[in-house]
Amino acid sequence: MRILFATDGSEGSDIALDLLLALPHRPTDQFDVVSVPVHHYIGGAIEGTGAYVAELVDAEYATAQRAAADAAVRMKARGIDARTLVVEGLAPDAIIAAAKRLRSDLIVVGTRGLGRIASALLGSTARALARHSPVPVLVVRERREAPRRILVATDGSPDACTAIAAIAAMPIPDRAEVTLLNVVPEGKARTWPAGPLGDELRAVAEREERSAALEVLRSAAEQLPAHVSMRLEIDRGSAADRLIAFAGAMGADLIVLGSRGTTLSNGFLQGSTADRVLSGAHCAVLVARTPAPAERPTPDEEFVAATAG
Repeated sequence: MRILFATDGSEGSDIALDLLLALPHRPTDQFDVVSVPVHHYIGGAIEGTGAYVAELVDAEYATAQRAAADAAVRMKARGIDARTLVVEGLAPDAIIAAAKRLRSDLIVVGTRGLGRIASALLGSTARALARHSPVPVLVVRERREAPRRILVATDGSPDACTAIAAIAAMPIPDRAEVTLLNVVPEGKARTWPAGPLGDELRAVAEREERSAALEVLRSAAEQLPAHVSMRLEIDRGSAADRLIAFAGAMGADLIVLGSRGTTLSNGFLQGSTADRVLSGAHCAVLVARTPAPAERPTPDEEFVAATAG
């Protein structure tokens, strides 16, 4: 697996790196460290400020180089050789472009949010990556250890299958506890006839829903590695609410889900199940979607980036 670690040198990035280093890495895993300079532009033309602005830009670039290099040093101490890159542009766009051209399988990013208030939980870069990246994104919060209790949501949609493939490819600890959850939506209220006939029709409908959910769960279970323990669960209600509640009840270290499910509206992620889980979950979240053909890198693409020392 090729993993891109995006860092800005913040405490949130340090926490994400701790978790990344705690994973049981394999000889075949590859790592890249990417940092994006944050430039503070001065409006208007002021005589004699050209040299100062150039120095400021150089200092901002050096800060990004230092963040990438510091992460690489920590990786080296764990026996991991990582390529370090500084890329220019808006942070989410630059990181996504780097991931596409490096053919990354996963982006790992931290978040500055430390509280339980939704608006404070997720930094703008992490949220934008989760919303728009064609590469799966692991958003790390407070936990620095490798996840051992993992909640995987699946509804059988292409994006859910992509998310399951991502967690299956990740280096996760042996005997990790994986709970596969299918949340059956409430749907439209049904009117059943009174009496035994209505009871039987309701029971038949519930059996059909449960059978379909179990088929989705069993199919997902077949994609996961044999060294994890698995449990299949079916719940009913609002997907986001049930996922967050279920994760809290089981003490999940990681929630895995697709960014668009079969029950979502046309709006991409904004206000969706994935967005609400990202805002409300207490733990790390891995979000994935199936990239459109236009989002996949072509063989002749060249990646131009500065090497950060």
